[in-house]
Amino acid sequence: MQNSSKTSLEIHTDLSRDLGLTSALAIGVGTMIAAGIFKLSGLAVRNVGSAAVVAFLMAAVVATFTALTYSEFVSIYPDVGEGYLYARKTFSPPLAFLVGWALFLGYTSSCAFYLVSLSSFFNEFIWQLPLETLAGVVALLALTLLNIRGTKESGRFQVIVTIAKVLLLGWFVLGGMRHLNAATLLDKFSTDILQLGSTAALVFITFFGFSAIAASAGEVIDPIRTIPRAIFLSMGIVTVLYTLVVLVVVVAGLTDYSEASMGVAAVQFLGPIGGMVIVAGALFSMISASNASIMAGSRVTLSMSRLGHLPASTGLVHPRTRTPIVSLAVVGVMILIFAVTLPLEELAHYADTVLLLVLTLVNAALIIHRRRYPNLKRPFRVPLVPLLPGLGIAANLYLLSQALHNLFPVTLAAGSLLAGLLAFLLWKGSQAEEEMLPGTPSRVALERPAANKGRYRVLVPLANPGNVEQLIGMAAAVASKRQGEIIALRVVEVPEQLPPSRDDAHVERERHLLQQAQAAAQNHQIPVTSLVRIGHDAARAILETAREQDCDLIVLGWKGYTSTARKILGEVVDSVVNHARRNIMLVRLIGEKPLRKLLLPTAGGEHARRAEEYAAALSQQANGSVTVCSVVPPDADEEVMNEVRTRLEQAVARVEKFGGSKVDSQLIRHRSISVGIIQEARRYDAIIVGAAGSSIYPQILFGSIPESIAKHADRPVIMVKNHHPVKALLGRVMGE
Repeated sequence: MQNSSKTSLEIHTDLSRDLGLTSALAIGVGTMIAAGIFKLSGLAVRNVGSAAVVAFLMAAVVATFTALTYSEFVSIYPDVGEGYLYARKTFSPPLAFLVGWALFLGYTSSCAFYLVSLSSFFNEFIWQLPLETLAGVVALLALTLLNIRGTKESGRFQVIVTIAKVLLLGWFVLGGMRHLNAATLLDKFSTDILQLGSTAALVFITFFGFSAIAASAGEVIDPIRTIPRAIFLSMGIVTVLYTLVVLVVVVAGLTDYSEASMGVAAVQFLGPIGGMVIVAGALFSMISASNASIMAGSRVTLSMSRLGHLPASTGLVHPRTRTPIVSLAVVGVMILIFAVTLPLEELAHYADTVLLLVLTLVNAALIIHRRRYPNLKRPFRVPLVPLLPGLGIAANLYLLSQALHNLFPVTLAAGSLLAGLLAFLLWKGSQAEEEMLPGTPSRVALERPAANKGRYRVLVPLANPGNVEQLIGMAAAVASKRQGEIIALRVVEVPEQLPPSRDDAHVERERHLLQQAQAAAQNHQIPVTSLVRIGHDAARAILETAREQDCDLIVLGWKGYTSTARKILGEVVDSVVNHARRNIMLVRLIGEKPLRKLLLPTAGGEHARRAEEYAAALSQQANGSVTVCSVVPPDADEEVMNEVRTRLEQAVARVEKFGGSKVDSQLIRHRSISVGIIQEARRYDAIIVGAAGSSIYPQILFGSIPESIAKHADRPVIMVKNHHPVKALLGRVMGE
């Protein structure tokens, strides 16, 4: 493949790092001081009286366990995505997606809760609008547009509004403190433990703001140092304010405690003007919490799109504003749906359910992550792991169990989580193979179709003129037995900055290679279709061709193992082998000697049987021979030996059935399977070996033994991987 100057697989606009400690603190405090305190304080007092203080403190303690976990994770992965990103680095893809989807639902339903609360306060104290949720919908539109305009603008707005509402809450507390009465507080203290737990679950939503800080890690200056400080400072400020506010609401001595209790208490303690100022503060609080939730939800969506769990278009970042405009639009629409379909209290329970599930899984992720990566540098470390995250799991599960009493929102939450997971599995299962890779589609610059189309198609990507005839010959050997056709493909890579458009100069430069392939195919009397594709990524172009031409087999030349970090066979080969939904014949050629004597190691299995089929075709074309072999330890007992002999006899029979005319078997005694095969191969022209097992993980492309043979043998090696639709589907869903 023609080299290019590209330096990355994908070019995207980065978010701007504009948020300092003050902005991060404002995001946390602004999210936590919102509808939760203004709306839920009255409901909490209605449920358990002055014990509402204990309910809020219980929720704060539970949140602290997970806040510690978030602080450690963000010190390792200071990027957007928070809980989803941490799960993506720890869990299998479906479970990581579930965390991200739950966060998306949690942020959008929380924001809807704030906006419905805003509408309720507006209608109650300002002006009764004809549509109950109209004020919230208008605020949603304005905040979405503000976030699209820029992070700096929305961050500055967040700081101003948060400072204002903290001052207003301080005024409210000072106005009511003179009425504090210990006897009244004790008299109204509920000892109903079950009701206390249920109330703690109800108000837990008010402490979830710490995750919104982590969600913006990609836009925070010095996130490793700034975010843990912002998390614990914001939780401390909010816990103190919540305690004082609830006490003041209790001593107001209202005859009816409801969602509007705080506003009524403000009028009682501060008079009509003071009451209206507090109401205005409540409205601004809900707006700032909504703003922070929109920011956080869109960043989770952005991270999911970048890591392959949502369509790539969802993560589009505008080059001028440097904000994720599509993610913001998606989040805005989902918030609107929640706001107009669910009442206030059910929104709170719905949000609590999905967010408590997220926090449970993130705490579990920390325990697993510590064990999986024990030597990873962790600038912030949670003490007493696994004890503290284990306590976080237990506490979150307890609060979650309390939420189960509210059947409808919990059932709705479970149904929406299941629906999202099912949609993810269906999407990944039906996703075109090349869409698993980053970048834009390639373009066909030249296509010369074969005169007679074959029923069986073998794709041969061409890169090295020195091995064209050998690769075409191998493809012809397989295709000729099936009335097949060869698709000869040449991919021209261009830099990411250039569009992959048709270019006659590129086509002209590749003409000689295509003519060489056509001549080789004609020598074997096999129809050939010639293609030139221009694109940014050779692997993507190969996969696109395999799908569009409905190929059955890809014969791919390979120069050897790579030293590139995290690559095994090479960038292009790794991607093709991982994602192709076709059989693969990977060929490492050494010299130009005809491959007549083939050594075929086998231990059974689908890949070995496919290798037997191709070995028979190759030997028949070269009028050569195939030796099927297996390795047994020198001290193997007779029972093992008999099993291996039987397996070899069955393999020989299959190769003969496939058309191999000279087939025999060889039993190799050696303690190392790969070393035994490599030593035996010195008497043969090439080794053809099937992939080991059916691993769906990309770290194992063919299996350790076949890859070891291919890496160390001094003979040509042909590795075969059979495509199994069901296992391939699992690979697309479970693999990274």
